[in-house]
Amino acid sequence: GESAGECLEREQVDIVAKVSGEVLDIGGAQIRIGRNADPRRIPHTKFFDIPRHLLRLREIVRDLSLGEKHVLLIGNQGTGKNKLVDHLLELLRWEREYIQLHRDTTVSALTVQASLLDGKVVWED
Repeated sequence: GESAGECLEREQVDIVAKVSGEVLDIGGAQIRIGRNADPRRIPHTKFFDIPRHLLRLREIVRDLSLGEKHVLLIGNQGTGKNKLVDHLLELLRWEREYIQLHRDTTVSALTVQASLLDGKVVWED
């Protein structure tokens, strides 16, 4: 039989990302692509479909397709977290909002959004 390592290796070689109609499919994980997004807010990045990267993207797509609304990627600086997400957002035609976190970031800074309404700043959950 095939070992777990051999199975993963075969899976890495076979995985592809493709858009068919309104659906993005990455290695069998599927999600509907966005509509009515502002094209200026959709990232466009140079990305190489390396199988290991596509496996990570498939994991994210699976989570999103199951109803997860937020994704947090943790890793050392310069390991490609933004690149992965930007490529996924480009494929999905979803807008990106960039938030730089630091040691003083609070929960309210992440959950409350400022918007301009009739010339005044309004804070919304």
